[in-house]
Amino acid sequence: MKKILTIVAIFGLGLVIAQTASNLTEFKENISRQKVEAKKALKPYRYDGSKVTYFNFKTYKQVKEVEIYLFNNTDYRFSFNGKSLPNDVKIKIFDEDKTSSERILLKEIDGVQGNNLLVESGDLNKTYQSKKDGAPRLKRVFVDYEIPGIPGAQNKKPTMKERGAVILVMGYKN
Repeated sequence: MKKILTIVAIFGLGLVIAQTASNLTEFKENISRQKVEAKKALKPYRYDGSKVTYFNFKTYKQVKEVEIYLFNNTDYRFSFNGKSLPNDVKIKIFDEDKTSSERILLKEIDGVQGNNLLVESGDLNKTYQSKKDGAPRLKRVFVDYEIPGIPGAQNKKPTMKERGAVILVMGYKN
């Protein structure tokens, strides 16, 4: 009887591990498909790179920040894909990093979940120059993902339902 219980327990544990691995594989495959979709949205801009920001929703608010360099007075287009989000996040784009008390909010985006959204550096430059007299073009921007707290989230061992990602794909004007 002990042997049968041991075998059943091992088999059950194996199923749980296999299911978790399967869910994670499916999540990563979705990310790959969404990256391709975001890349297509850049047209006619040329693909320059991408950054996938992964996170787990917790019971408290989080902020993840990504720095993007803008080279040689080139115009850029940013494609944000939020189709791997079980809950919505807010995107805020600034001229300085989060340690700066004098940073300027250039753009705020709500409704990212389930969408592919575009932002162009020309619009960010116009906003920056209107808020800061005599300012030159932006040389870099900081993208903040504000991840809200979710009641009942598993902070220490998050489930697949609490896992999310935003895909950022960048392109430059030829």
